[in-house]
Amino acid sequence: MKLGKYKGVRAKQPSVLVGEKEIEKVLKNKQRENCIVYNIDDRPAAPGDEAVVDYEVECDGRMVPRGRQTDYPLLLGSHTFVRGFEEAVEGHMPGDRFDVRVLFPEKYRMPDLAGKTAVFHVLLKQIRMPEFQPLDDDFAKDFSPFATLAQWREDIRSRLQERKEVSASEKLARELLGKIIRDSKIPVDQDLKREIAQELYEDFLYSLEENNMTLETYCQRSGMSQKQIRASKEEEAVRSICEQSVLHAVANKENLHVSGDELAEELAELALEEGEDPDVFAQSLGEEEIESIADQLLMNKAMEFILEHAVLE
Repeated sequence: MKLGKYKGVRAKQPSVLVGEKEIEKVLKNKQRENCIVYNIDDRPAAPGDEAVVDYEVECDGRMVPRGRQTDYPLLLGSHTFVRGFEEAVEGHMPGDRFDVRVLFPEKYRMPDLAGKTAVFHVLLKQIRMPEFQPLDDDFAKDFSPFATLAQWREDIRSRLQERKEVSASEKLARELLGKIIRDSKIPVDQDLKREIAQELYEDFLYSLEENNMTLETYCQRSGMSQKQIRASKEEEAVRSICEQSVLHAVANKENLHVSGDELAEELAELALEEGEDPDVFAQSLGEEEIESIADQLLMNKAMEFILEHAVLE
């Protein structure tokens, strides 16, 4: 392969600041989880109510396969649904059947509805009025390990900050690697691509099974065919091969190595995660597994080198 420029690669530093709205959202979700709900049957639905609806979506004269929901809880006034839908539910009584015509955004997540006008055939089954407890120190004592709301807020901020930093680091690494890959010439072994793509596809099927979802259901909800899913896994495989090729090339170019002490420290950390004795854990690993761990450490070193020599804006 021909390695492209890997020092001084420019990239935008992702923001890791946690805003007050993000903290408030976590607290509001907790507040909603622990609210008291009263059933309402003597008045129409109004903002602030939770409407439980069944609906089917019709677009271009046909029913949308992924557009059917039953017992869907919708907080009126939350503006979390497609524009105009919540307002159309307001004023209706439990048991009412009615149609709602809406225009979906151009960049809607379901391509077959993006930018189109559709009709929701709605049944309002139930109106529920949530009564929220105030977000104060008593709420913190009841639903968190903290004595005050301020302490809870700081813990939420810290956790969100940690997640953002991990996400930002991963995003930055992918952006830098993408630029290096585009500047490099990397041959891709087709047999290896097929092997990795198949592993990724099997991992994907396993994750669906873990979440009690069939492949057919996933296809319906995502709008992707099985062929498209397999194609996406082939793209992931090519990306993986190119990223590893770049990292190995950088490690070789900069004469990076993994020492025996570094490998031993990594094995000890892995043993700790598994709750096993480090010596027993190390002896349980095969030669190929240890080589794989050492190789991952080497690629991590190469990535750290790229990050250290990047120009972040």
